Amino acid sequence: MVVGMSKDKMIEKMRKINSSRNDNTDSRKNALKILMGGIPIGDKVFVIVPVEDLHIDKAYQRPVQSHVKTLAQEWDDMKCDPLKINYRSDGNLYVWDGQHRLVALKMMCIDYVLCVITVGLSQSDEAALFGCQGDSLKKPDPYDIFKAHVCAGEAIDTAIKDLCDKWGLIVNRNNKRAGNLSCLTLTREIFRRGHGEHLDWVLELLHEANWNEFTKAHCHRIINALYEIKKSDDDDNKFIQRKLITYLRKTNPDDLLVNATIQYPQFQDESKKIKLFLLDVVNRITSKNGIFENQDRFIA
Repeated sequence: MVVGMSKDKMIEKMRKINSSRNDNTDSRKNALKILMGGIPIGDKVFVIVPVEDLHIDKAYQRPVQSHVKTLAQEWDDMKCDPLKINYRSDGNLYVWDGQHRLVALKMMCIDYVLCVITVGLSQSDEAALFGCQGDSLKKPDPYDIFKAHVCAGEAIDTAIKDLCDKWGLIVNRNNKRAGNLSCLTLTREIFRRGHGEHLDWVLELLHEANWNEFTKAHCHRIINALYEIKKSDDDDNKFIQRKLITYLRKTNPDDLLVNATIQYPQFQDESKKIKLFLLDVVNRITSKNGIFENQDRFIA
């Protein structure tokens, strides 16, 4: 990824891009005129661009947030940083920093905006830049960054996305939605430890137990409890997995937490309660209520 290119180099690159393509000719001509009228300052080139010529790539950009209305109502030209845009090989100008400012400008019927331009970055380059910056009043949250990382091909988040696709899950900030992996920070840490196969085991277990249909089935306390069980023993994991699938098919996330809390009220950590309770299920230990038979204990 090359940024900080001189104006002359940008013009040369844009002309080279345009000479290799025969589509979107009007947009290409307009972009070249805009660039040729740009003002280089330091390692940046500032340009004035018609608002209607700017595009947003929803593949990595967040949905428009509610604060955009406040941004428009309290607009102050002196506080508005230039939008950061890129000219792609498709002949269009894309905003990678300033989506909400662009929407606010449209709401106020402002026709032109000051931008800092780059030329020839790919969609993944833009996504990578978006993932490490703030946007006007509100910085990207972990889920915005996840979306950008996947688009940019970042290794860990792409691996998480692939695993979720494999087991029919989504990654979304809405933890009330069924089939949603809502513990992104934990999941990233599992991959950083090199335990991607452990997470695969956990998600397979929940899928086979039909827990994809429940809300809160893939939250931190559930995923971490099952991950800790898997991590504690690799020798007999298929047996353990089958035992847990059989049990989980007969319950749900809320009831599991209630039962774990009844059995282990001394612990505040919900994940630990669930882990210990599920180990009891695997080991068939006689509970104080006489629910389980007493068999050989699985050691955590």
